[in-house]
Amino acid sequence: MTRSRIAGVAFATLLMLTARPATPAGAEQPGPAPHFLNQSWSAQDRAWFYTASQGSQIMPYAWFMSLESAEGGRLFVADSLARFGYLPNPYDGAPGSVRTGLPIGFVKDVDDRGEWVGMTCAACHVNRVELRGQTIQIDGGPTNADMFAFIEELGRALTLTASEPDRFERFAGRVLPPELSAHDPGAAEADRARLRKSLDSFAKDFSDYVETSRAAVPWGPARLDAFGMIFNRATGLDLHDRRNIAKPDAPVSYPFLWDTSWHDKVQWNGSAPNKLAVERLGRNVGEVLGVFAYADIREPTLPPLWFETSADRLNLLRIENQLGALTAPVWPDRIAPRTEAQKRDAVAGKTFYDQLCLSCHAIAAKGSNRAQTVVMTPLAEIGTDPKMAENAANRRAKTGILEGVRMPFLATTPPLPAETRSLDLVAAIVAGAILAPIDKAPDLTRIRADQGVVIDRLLKRGASTIRSGNPLLNDVSTAGGKGAVADFLDRRKDRDLLAYKARPLDGIWATGPFLHNGSVPTLYELLLPSERRSKTFRVGSRDVDEARLGFRSDVGPFLFDTTLPGNSNRGHEGPAYGTDRLDDAQRRQLLEYLRTL
Repeated sequence: MTRSRIAGVAFATLLMLTARPATPAGAEQPGPAPHFLNQSWSAQDRAWFYTASQGSQIMPYAWFMSLESAEGGRLFVADSLARFGYLPNPYDGAPGSVRTGLPIGFVKDVDDRGEWVGMTCAACHVNRVELRGQTIQIDGGPTNADMFAFIEELGRALTLTASEPDRFERFAGRVLPPELSAHDPGAAEADRARLRKSLDSFAKDFSDYVETSRAAVPWGPARLDAFGMIFNRATGLDLHDRRNIAKPDAPVSYPFLWDTSWHDKVQWNGSAPNKLAVERLGRNVGEVLGVFAYADIREPTLPPLWFETSADRLNLLRIENQLGALTAPVWPDRIAPRTEAQKRDAVAGKTFYDQLCLSCHAIAAKGSNRAQTVVMTPLAEIGTDPKMAENAANRRAKTGILEGVRMPFLATTPPLPAETRSLDLVAAIVAGAILAPIDKAPDLTRIRADQGVVIDRLLKRGASTIRSGNPLLNDVSTAGGKGAVADFLDRRKDRDLLAYKARPLDGIWATGPFLHNGSVPTLYELLLPSERRSKTFRVGSRDVDEARLGFRSDVGPFLFDTTLPGNSNRGHEGPAYGTDRLDDAQRRQLLEYLRTL
């Protein structure tokens, strides 16, 4: 679903500049602020991250704030989306700002097309846990939210609003400012007709998007098939080629983000090189393309200059820079103090960690330079569910209107074939998005020097600049940012995608469930042979299981069944992992050491 397919939304864009602001009537007030652990962020850093736009544009802001829930009786945002697991923003409505009622990770995104509601990185990478009756906020932690439940109900609410006259009238009454109809009732009725037409088109496309995202095996809270969603949106919906759409059937847990900026590879399968600033930017542009960024991909008639998208490259660089400062949450002894026996066990447990874990899970680097080389373990060795890695390695896509295109336009860039790996087609689209011109005098606040180099190499907006700059992109020179983008693409070649990443385990106590697909509820069970692990368990609780390290798995809104496709809890076991040689006392010692990381 792209903006080019729903041209009627342009009418709504005109309205957004005058629509009434939007703290939803009857919105629930946020509860008491949680405890924040020392993760090397100030309150200002945290508040900024929670609402830093990345260019995601789900729908017009005024529509979202005016939409009723599918069940009716209240606005869709009345509970700040808590029913889906999203978290109240403790800084919403802080002095000097207007309270919106939006949760952490949802923000008004404003560009020259109007005002939109979008998702930020924080929607998927902030969590809250409950420990001994205290609520603790974990910045960079994997969310406990259910994204599919969110988009499914949003699609139903849109469809009902478009199809039910009374519901639509209430919606229109909120969206259309009353002053528009004060002097010309006839014009006001025409406005309503245009709004209805735009809404009907958008609702149909959004419902189609929901259906393409519906998996045979539900993801549940704390998981989604990120690659499947990005493939469907970028190569299917944005490229206008439905042959490239497939069911997203390889859900994974949301990764935790502390230290990630410093890893040489990221993603569960290590598919994204991460040493250069342009590589980090490319990874983040690809991510936002999967969560509602606008992308205008057209059939090229000349050498392609770029693809216009709403991806906010400057903010994506800022967000990456901010995450580079984030550190892991240390076990909060002031809330749940460890006993002397636990501390002794932790000392003994380090021996087992050094023997069984350290060769893959290095201790996180400290200091100003925390660069880390991660270990990749082949599927045949690790034995965990292969679906995510196999999909990334094997899924193919038709290039359609981009067949034969060189992206970037260099002599060393081979033309795109008629069909290629989906991962590589997304990379080419990302390259085009990076190359779009940027403002002449970009604000480089929060931008590091190595990141600024990438921005300096891009063409700058402005008629005279673009006229003189176009030849730089039409010839085969590396100017206009093409050299940087070529580096991004070249370093993605010859990767072994049939492997999973082992990262440092600092802060691991706050990140369950475990394995890449979230199929093991606690670290204690991960230290057992797979036949002794839970075949089914509940997901969605925020209550920390202190003894087993994870979250309570006897309560929660979702039943996780490890016998279903993509949900296997096998692997990470055998002599090399200690699952068949540690006795229970030794497992407890190792757990206590893991608690200290």
